[in-house]
Amino acid sequence: MKKIINMLLTAVMIFTINIATTKALEPKQIPFDLSSTVYNYGEAIDKIILDTSAFDIDTKSISPDTFEIYATATTPYTDPDILDLIAKDGLTHCGLYSDVERQIESISYENGKIILNLVTTKDTAGKGTLDFTANFETQKGCNLSVDIDYRIELNSPIKLADGTQLNSTDIQFTQNDGIINDEISQFTAGELNGFKYQFYTPENADDGQKHPLIVWFHGGGESGYKGVLYNNESQLKANRGAVCFTTAEAQEIFGGAYVLAPQTPNEWSDSLDDAKSLIDEIIKNNNIDTNRIYAYGCSAGGYMTLDMVVKNPDFFAAAVATCPAIDQANINRYGEGRIITDEELLSTKNTPIWVIQAKNDTTVKYEESALRIYNLLKDQNAILTSYENVTVDGDKYSGHEAWVYTALNMPENNGEHVWQWSARQTLKTPETVTDTETSKTESPANQKTESVKTGDTSLRELYLVLSTISLTVMGYQIFRRKMI
Repeated sequence: MKKIINMLLTAVMIFTINIATTKALEPKQIPFDLSSTVYNYGEAIDKIILDTSAFDIDTKSISPDTFEIYATATTPYTDPDILDLIAKDGLTHCGLYSDVERQIESISYENGKIILNLVTTKDTAGKGTLDFTANFETQKGCNLSVDIDYRIELNSPIKLADGTQLNSTDIQFTQNDGIINDEISQFTAGELNGFKYQFYTPENADDGQKHPLIVWFHGGGESGYKGVLYNNESQLKANRGAVCFTTAEAQEIFGGAYVLAPQTPNEWSDSLDDAKSLIDEIIKNNNIDTNRIYAYGCSAGGYMTLDMVVKNPDFFAAAVATCPAIDQANINRYGEGRIITDEELLSTKNTPIWVIQAKNDTTVKYEESALRIYNLLKDQNAILTSYENVTVDGDKYSGHEAWVYTALNMPENNGEHVWQWSARQTLKTPETVTDTETSKTESPANQKTESVKTGDTSLRELYLVLSTISLTVMGYQIFRRKMI
């Protein structure tokens, strides 16, 4: 019996030692987050945030050479029906990548976290968060979501304050779900009758004042695809067209503005009624100044901006259309034959319009779009800003990407930039639309629509004079009768 007990005790001791040894050998977890920014060229992963709060790191021992970083982007669309659709329509993935090395530009520290600031330029490989998937013969396609995975390896040990070291066998880096993006996180995703959108509420929405609404109509690449590949993300990530209006600069200019960024499931020409219904619903449920609703859009969204103004006269206070795809080639490709006629464009006389485009745009013909609109509407005070090409901060973009300028508030007319011009516009009622009306330069938050005295008022003034004389004569006659 004693032998059996001793054997059992020995077995327990061995088991306990094995567990302790196993636990001691298990690597310690260092979780990390991916952080991104929406740049002029789209959303890019530009930071990795390592949560090292469980360790007392000797930060002086860490340099960019301490780590190696590799990025992989794969498609989450694995459903057989979707794969068949992609194959049938001849779509090609352009935004996927595997084990692309990312370089560290600098390292910073914050609240026990190591922040790896990555080299991120327009031409940096492996930075993107969208997969442009298209058939380049039919020029049909869209930006799809991707699954992004980062792998971090140690080139040298991480030293702790007590002199000990963490080697590659001591720790394991584990990626948290999602991507941190402070601008995108300000939006709330929504859906109305199957029509998806993102919505931003200004910080001062509850200050007792009415606030303007900016509606951003995205380009064709940010659409869904045949209603199947429909992510409600691309319209915020592909460029700064929507998120730019949430910046402190834009919010100050507009006095605090709501921003609505709907996404069409296929083509904007199919979504006109859905978009208007959504705008009406947003107005009904928020503290919005219906005299200050602004339509902005680029490419196919520029087409949509103009079509919305045509179909909804006296609704938008102003419209800004960048490289609007109303030329014949794009109408055939995206608009399902819907042509915005000269007569329809001329009918927008009550809506101030600013068009923006690069002359070397090879996707949308400049002469048939921005220049055509301006030539038709210049007598109605339309504004045209044209560029020879698109270059910002040394980065060259395709001629079609003039929305980069709009999102940076760069277009200028007579010393006034496009955002300031928009914010100054208010919906004109019939009483305030006159030939002699002058523009106001009050701050957007205090700006009011004021009636102005115009036209020939001589008849009204003559009537007042005659009425006064008549009353005076009548009063004098009554006075004389009493005296007699």
